[in-house]
Amino acid sequence: MPLAEEAKSGRRDSKQKGVVGESPSSPSGDDGDDTDKKGLSVIPDDDEDLETDEYEPLSAASDQRIDTGAASWIKKEPAAEIAATSARPPRPQASRTNSRQTAPSSVFQHSKYSSLTRDDKVYLKYHRDNLSHHHYAFKYDAGDFLKTTFLEIAMNDPSQALLYSIIAFSAYHRSIERGDVISDFLSYYNKSIILLHQSLKSKKPGIATLLTILQLATIEEFLGDWSNLLGHQKAAHQILTDLFTPQTIMQDETRRRIIAWYIRFDLFAGMMSGSETRLGREWFAACNDHYVRQARDRPDDLVAKFEEYFSTSRLLATDVALLFAGKVKGTVSDEQFGAKTADLASQFSRVGRVLETAFRDPQDYVKDFPRGPPPSEDDIFNFQDPNFLLGGDLFTMNFVRLDFWSIDLMYKYNMTKVRGRTTQEEGEELTSIAMRKCKMIDAIQYSDQGPPGAVIGCQASLGIASLFLPKDERHTNWCRRKYALIEQLGYIYPVNLRKQLSDSWGVDVSHWWLPNDEGYPDIVRAIRDFIDYRSEVPKDTLEAHLREMSGIFKNLNVDEQSSSAGTDSEQRSPQFGQSVSFESSPEQSWQS
Repeated sequence: MPLAEEAKSGRRDSKQKGVVGESPSSPSGDDGDDTDKKGLSVIPDDDEDLETDEYEPLSAASDQRIDTGAASWIKKEPAAEIAATSARPPRPQASRTNSRQTAPSSVFQHSKYSSLTRDDKVYLKYHRDNLSHHHYAFKYDAGDFLKTTFLEIAMNDPSQALLYSIIAFSAYHRSIERGDVISDFLSYYNKSIILLHQSLKSKKPGIATLLTILQLATIEEFLGDWSNLLGHQKAAHQILTDLFTPQTIMQDETRRRIIAWYIRFDLFAGMMSGSETRLGREWFAACNDHYVRQARDRPDDLVAKFEEYFSTSRLLATDVALLFAGKVKGTVSDEQFGAKTADLASQFSRVGRVLETAFRDPQDYVKDFPRGPPPSEDDIFNFQDPNFLLGGDLFTMNFVRLDFWSIDLMYKYNMTKVRGRTTQEEGEELTSIAMRKCKMIDAIQYSDQGPPGAVIGCQASLGIASLFLPKDERHTNWCRRKYALIEQLGYIYPVNLRKQLSDSWGVDVSHWWLPNDEGYPDIVRAIRDFIDYRSEVPKDTLEAHLREMSGIFKNLNVDEQSSSAGTDSEQRSPQFGQSVSFESSPEQSWQS
């Protein structure tokens, strides 16, 4: 049975839209009645040897190495905005803690943990010690969901599909870091897909199923397979809307992390394909309403403030996507369009002013950039500006601003497309926003602030900003080096993006970003080969648009042969190029 049909067969016949077998605050989110409801029993950790930095999967020893309305604060008058936001709020505990401290030992003392293979444990601990929310494109994870509740749900999921999708993602990043072959990643990824298929055949989808699909979608994004990513997004949308309503999705922190994760993909797909979001605006508005209330009730809570800022930006992005999609389809009249764009312009102006004036204490800013090159006349963006990058507990605010600048940039660009021309003043404004974004990317990269993978969290901003920079050699070379850096860290860009940028820059980067294959890791070559191997022609217009990225580039005129790895170290999938029946998640007949 196709995966889509399996998902449909698991749909509940009731539309109450709670969660299958889960209380509102339960973190387990298991998919069936045979869930281990005993929780996380504590047992002695028999893998103390894995606590060192030298732990190694047994298989690696023989591997050959290769080299809403908007938020309430938007509606304030300018003077009130500044007065309300310029004072530095009391700080919660710093979020940049050691990852070994953030993951509760109970996850690694769960009754099921002892039954895992040594390699499984190695990769789970790599996830704990080396990955951050930025590897998941989460701009913020105040409660450390990815290292706590997420892992608990995976350990309690009877299907184990979520567990092995997490292990696959960890194996992927460990292979990237060490230059290993990718056989472990492929094996775990394949196993997760097979287990997911089996689970959908036998049980109703629940939270663990939804999280598995979101984790697999994240893997697809890192692989640069945006068509497959869209297939996962469709599946997640179907299950999400079966399980929840806009109101029930906000009832506990696990659900709030799920909707934030899904919304990120929804906005990503809409922006890149030039279409509206799959979720209706009411979902985004419900999220924003929740975080506006939270910030109002906890005015001195920095966490609440960040969440409100992010949710407000997401709602603005949704309104932009819906408006321009409606304009293209002819469902929005000229009068409606004029009124809405005037309202959006006012909101963007006010939100931008609030975010720029929110924290103005000179002590909040990073003064030293130990990872950066020494200052020189060749610097393009002056990333060492001592009053630009926020540090410490405020580091997340840099991503708040990056997100807002991206949405503002795309809004202003779409306005020029509707008018059919770009004035010199508008072109300069677009370039100015792009330059500010690039300055922030440099500052984040070269500072010692933030969790691991922070620069990976800038990849979407880089993709948008690079389109609006001057097309001279200096700026183009800067972009090429940054794209190479992001791919070296494991985020692979699709070939069509490379081709489009080749046309835009007048330099062929379709093969690799830098001349003479400089800095082109063999591991990245292997991953690209794998994607080419399993690629398929898109099966509908939206997927075709996503692959072609028409939403960004259109009219752009700005100058079981499957392995059961994880049970035995010897059972690994073949390397790319060998004959193998590889499970994947090609475009299924998901319901719209």
